Amino acid sequence: MRVKFNIESLYKIFIFLLIAMYMLEATSIPNVNNSLFHDVIQYSALLVAIIYIVIRKYSNKELIRNSFLVLIGILCYVSSGFSGLLMTVLAIILMPNNYLEIILKMILKEETILFGIIVIFSLVGVLDMGGVKINKGSYITDGVSLGFTHPNMLTAQGTSIILLYLCLNKDKLKTRHYIVSLMCEIILFVFSKGRTSFFLGIFAIILIGMSKMNIIKKIILKFLPFAYVTILGVLIFCMFIYARDNGTSTISGLINDGFFNGRIGLAYRSLLVYPITIFGKAIDTSIWNQYQYYSLDNGQVMVLLEYGIVGFLTYFYIIQIILKEVKKKEEVVWGITIIVFIIWSMYEGTMYFIGKNFVFLFLGLNKNSMIVNLKKEKKYDS
Repeated sequence: MRVKFNIESLYKIFIFLLIAMYMLEATSIPNVNNSLFHDVIQYSALLVAIIYIVIRKYSNKELIRNSFLVLIGILCYVSSGFSGLLMTVLAIILMPNNYLEIILKMILKEETILFGIIVIFSLVGVLDMGGVKINKGSYITDGVSLGFTHPNMLTAQGTSIILLYLCLNKDKLKTRHYIVSLMCEIILFVFSKGRTSFFLGIFAIILIGMSKMNIIKKIILKFLPFAYVTILGVLIFCMFIYARDNGTSTISGLINDGFFNGRIGLAYRSLLVYPITIFGKAIDTSIWNQYQYYSLDNGQVMVLLEYGIVGFLTYFYIIQIILKEVKKKEEVVWGITIIVFIIWSMYEGTMYFIGKNFVFLFLGLNKNSMIVNLKKEKKYDS
């Protein structure tokens, strides 16, 4: 029997381990991030990446650029203990040429299977169902996490899968695709009561359906290069309004509590309390007493605090390049998905790394940045 092995197989293994690790982190298993099993998966993924780098050939320009990005990821990891930026950079720069849709299909299959396993395990009692009282500002409701860390994580992971499903079917979307997506969003909302993911998911589905109209397509593509800057501007403006009166005015209360469910105030307070460093620092929640609510869900602020100024600028650079490439290729469905994820990052802290945000891989659209000379395929007999 002849077993075919090539360099692309190593990249698949790396991404498979990466997604498995992030899905594991999303479960309700106690202290899983600090477990031996988690570390084995993470360092196995890094080992595979190193082997891949050694085998693969690079041009001098690629080598300099990739080494610079990896060095930033390593420095942020050493400084803060968070590997999200390093793993995201590796997933982007190691992708083989013309491999984007192949790897996205693999991710969709893996995440869907693991999502189903986590839910089933919660239903049979292996994982915690996670019944939670959720404060929605004007009312309190009950949600379940079905094996995930929080109901918001359940709906975030589910909505991410739905959006990936739509992205992969972008050229053949029919009524059934929209119906299936809408039904899945409704089911997720019924269990989790997660409004943000639900509304953004519905918004994305409707906008994707409308993007077949030329006028909508043109507006989206024109807006793409300015999407991230605009959303950052909105975030800064909202925090400025909140900071003027510490959230006591009607307008700041409406913005903070009505639109962001307290996230603007928590983000602003975090910026005042935690240090902003060059390469990031782990957030020390022990400074708060047991009666203070300190949860930070704003992805943009989390990147700045956990990966520092350099890490934040690196994320900004990557996202801007992706937006430029998506506009250049006129991939409007993918453009809508990126905009939704950027908005989402103001509400959820899990949307700024590759484990939950697959749009970072859209940089694979830029074929020029992915052109490499691969070593001859290796074949092994067994």
